[in-house]
Amino acid sequence: MVLGLFGHLVEPGGVERVNRLVGAVLAGMAEAHHEGCELLGLNDPSGAITFEVGGRRYAGTGFGRHKAELVARALRLASRTRLAYLGHPNFAPLGAVLKIVNPRLRYWVVSHGAEVWEPLPTLSRLALRRAEGVTAPSRFTLDHLIRTQGLDPKRAALLPHGLDPGFAGAEEPGPTAQSTVPGLMLTVARLRRLERGKGIDTVIRALPKVLEAAAHASLVVVGDGDHRALLEDLAAQLGVQQKVRFAGHVEERELKEFYRQAELFVMPSRQEGFGLVFLEAMAFGKPVVGGDFGGIPEIVLEGVTGYVVEYGNVDALAGRLICLLTNEDLRRRMGAAGKQRVIENYGFATFQKRLVELLGGGPRAAAR
Repeated sequence: MVLGLFGHLVEPGGVERVNRLVGAVLAGMAEAHHEGCELLGLNDPSGAITFEVGGRRYAGTGFGRHKAELVARALRLASRTRLAYLGHPNFAPLGAVLKIVNPRLRYWVVSHGAEVWEPLPTLSRLALRRAEGVTAPSRFTLDHLIRTQGLDPKRAALLPHGLDPGFAGAEEPGPTAQSTVPGLMLTVARLRRLERGKGIDTVIRALPKVLEAAAHASLVVVGDGDHRALLEDLAAQLGVQQKVRFAGHVEERELKEFYRQAELFVMPSRQEGFGLVFLEAMAFGKPVVGGDFGGIPEIVLEGVTGYVVEYGNVDALAGRLICLLTNEDLRRRMGAAGKQRVIENYGFATFQKRLVELLGGGPRAAAR
């Protein structure tokens, strides 16, 4: 059987979206070879859970943050498991234990970004090194896996994230139907104090200068968390609170509508191991502005699909936003280039093919 261990499968967020894609691929692999598949979500509500990818529903089990129960379930399944895919480096030690129980078991570990940019605890690093392989969504994070975690390059694999096949028609060529709001800029992020490196404060600080050249500009921030109040206070202090809307958590349907309405997407972050939200915006044909750090420059082609700016540089950010807000032809060209880039490189079919090839396909391939 195939086993997938994840932090979340049903919550909002970029990592969670990727987890669902991985879960769908694992379930498809198991089904193709008439095997069982169990998908376990540590932090999901206890009991049976379901999620949707590409219009198809998949089933899993949540454990309500009860680590001992998840570990016990994984250990009970170990003797029947040929392949375990662990959705975070924190699960790596459990993978090593599962392999002790069943030496024929192969386990892969997913890295997402910042969690592997600094040395992990010794036990986790050793467990990563025992894994069949460890994936990274960007070359930036892949390099840290090798240098910072001491991983053998032969065990490190690049696996860029992909998009749900139903997201914005990302796998279909041609323009996406648009209904934009003039001057609307969009940011989508968790608003947590521990993740304040998203750069949303920089966008708000740049807004007064942007408004001098583009008075019609406005900003919508999708997401919530304990950093929201500080950002709202900042907007009020700068006198731009009427130009900034904090939308909070939204359902996917509403999120897609925000992407449709926006003229551009902006998040000058310094903490993205990949940056799935940039792909989502590009899938809707929007130019994007991101930070020049982590995996963002690998997604955003400077001057082609958008711009990358130095983290915290208010003047540079304002300049790029003004350039896009006042040049419709530039927005259209960059948006079209971004959409084409998503279609060619980040669709679900491409992600699925890459992952299946990495994991070695079915039981016979594993036996070799």
